[in-house]
Amino acid sequence: MTAPPIDVAERLERLAAHAPAGVIEPDSVWTHGRRRQRGRLAAALAAVVAVGLLGTTATPLLLERVQRVEPADSAQPMVLPDVVRQPGSWESAFPSVPGRLSAVGIGTRSGLWSDRNAFWGVSATTGESRFLDLPDALELGQVAVSHDGSRVAYWIATTADADALGQAGESAMLADGVAVLDLETGERDVWTIESDHGLWTGGLAWAGDVLWWSAGPAQAREDGALTARTRTHTWDLGTDEREDATSPAGRRVSANGVGDAPGGFVEQGRSGQVEVVIGDRDPRTLRLELPAGAPDEAGTVHAALSTDGARLAALLMPDASIYDSTPKPVVVGAVAGTRVALRQVDDAVAGTVLGWRSPTEVVVAGLDEVEEGRPQRVHRAWALDVVSGARTDLTEFSGSTPQVAADAWTAEVVPAPDAPFAPDPRVVGAGGILALVFCISLWRDLRRRRGHA
Repeated sequence: MTAPPIDVAERLERLAAHAPAGVIEPDSVWTHGRRRQRGRLAAALAAVVAVGLLGTTATPLLLERVQRVEPADSAQPMVLPDVVRQPGSWESAFPSVPGRLSAVGIGTRSGLWSDRNAFWGVSATTGESRFLDLPDALELGQVAVSHDGSRVAYWIATTADADALGQAGESAMLADGVAVLDLETGERDVWTIESDHGLWTGGLAWAGDVLWWSAGPAQAREDGALTARTRTHTWDLGTDEREDATSPAGRRVSANGVGDAPGGFVEQGRSGQVEVVIGDRDPRTLRLELPAGAPDEAGTVHAALSTDGARLAALLMPDASIYDSTPKPVVVGAVAGTRVALRQVDDAVAGTVLGWRSPTEVVVAGLDEVEEGRPQRVHRAWALDVVSGARTDLTEFSGSTPQVAADAWTAEVVPAPDAPFAPDPRVVGAGGILALVFCISLWRDLRRRRGHA
């Protein structure tokens, strides 16, 4: 059956009868449509940008609230995690009062526009790693953690005219003084010394409540070399007594780090000697006797005194004038008055001596070969029994090696907490943008299909 013919004229008359009254300007209709389309596009772009910025800026704040670390309880015993982990670059920081820390190191923290060097720490009671905010700290400056992890000392970045030193001051570690942060109370004390161009930094070391630090005003010679006459100062945090300990020609605290002693530290002295500083007592000198058969040019490095003060351990250098990163023999000797007769601990070698775990176990570290599918090298610390030569693994370092509080080496080893989820917020923002663009495209596609239905 065929459809009846359509009267075109009648159809046009019906359409004309329902047409809106007045004259329609085609140009105005086109302009209105284009303006509406641009408005929709601008709104969509604004929504995309807003979602990206929201995801980028809100992610770190949200993670900081969700992954907040409670301050370490001073009543709880200190623990040592089996992995001392450097935080990921996007992880959050400790609160302003983190509580005791078992270790403090320097790593890299990411920002939206650039990366920067930042300090990080390890909680003494949970083993969790987080970044650590040290106000006015000198970037890449040395830090010193007290033996119980309750205080940290660090260099204050200089505000003096360091540019006047020219090229000599570009790579120099210049400071205005030192600061001590009480990790349990959040109180911060500073000791600054006026100088024209800042202080050339030496070393920091704790002896009980007394902080030893070496520094001197920086000066540039005519040839551009940087010079400084460093002087060692002592600061008793218990009484706030501050004084110059030695003259510029006297004892100094090494900028390369010092060894542990019970309630103090060990400083490498003149050839064949070490200086032991414990609490507020006067330093004493120990003369080292090298093992039989050691070369005349041999020496020691990285000395540390045992927890009972009866033994001293160090690494034996075949040539004291040359130091390299190859493992060195571990030597140990009993302290007899002012002399220590050293002997080699079997065939044990290490990269450094870190402290003591017990009166007979010295903590050493180095690169260790492990087998997990293929050979790889891991920076690991272990306890070496100086009597039997037995070795007990303690922890490994994931990232740069931090300074570990002396009491942490004697603490119980526990499994390290898992690293928190800390994605790159820029990736989160980009993912939000892609998701929104997909949703807008899907909505437009569904709208077009509904219009054709």
